[in-house]
Amino acid sequence: MHRTGLINTIPKAGRLWTLCVLLCAVALSAGLAPARCQAGELELGSLILDNQEGNISVRFGVRMSGLDELRKELDAGTTVVLNCDASVSRRGRMWLDTRLAETEWSSTVSKDVLADEYRLQLPGEESPRRGKDLAALLIGAWGGLTLDLGSWEALTPGYDYQLKLDISLDRTDVPVWLRYVVFFWSFDVYPPTSYQLDFTY
Repeated sequence: MHRTGLINTIPKAGRLWTLCVLLCAVALSAGLAPARCQAGELELGSLILDNQEGNISVRFGVRMSGLDELRKELDAGTTVVLNCDASVSRRGRMWLDTRLAETEWSSTVSKDVLADEYRLQLPGEESPRRGKDLAALLIGAWGGLTLDLGSWEALTPGYDYQLKLDISLDRTDVPVWLRYVVFFWSFDVYPPTSYQLDFTY
């Protein structure tokens, strides 16, 4: 069936409502995410997985090449969140992989306009870190991260495993429903990235 034919099957009132929703979604997407060129990218440094006091520990650093886009977003009043999702799976020999442990971690950064400085909140810290130098603030906070994925006893000797780490830098002012409605638009400040580390225990 042609697209016009499909639309015509919707009652007139329903067509008007659907059209209004789509127009509002497009208008909101244009206002929330103006056209830009994502010149920068997220970079991972020193990915290490080891046993720390009986726990699966993942250590790494997050860097960003080209801070102009991020600085522009923050100066405009946008709050940005760094999301890190890590998981360890046992590789399947005949079947699918089995996920054994996973964790999620996030940290926000914003601009305090009155104080003319950037503010970064880390999990577990009561007060946000502050500074006028955005690059120095990010390196000090995100340059050396540690994630705890649970007990090391979840790993059985003699098997192959895979560590997966997903990193994204998102805007917090975009409603979840809009991400699904306007699926063709990227709301990430920088393109998300994924890393995999295969190992045998």
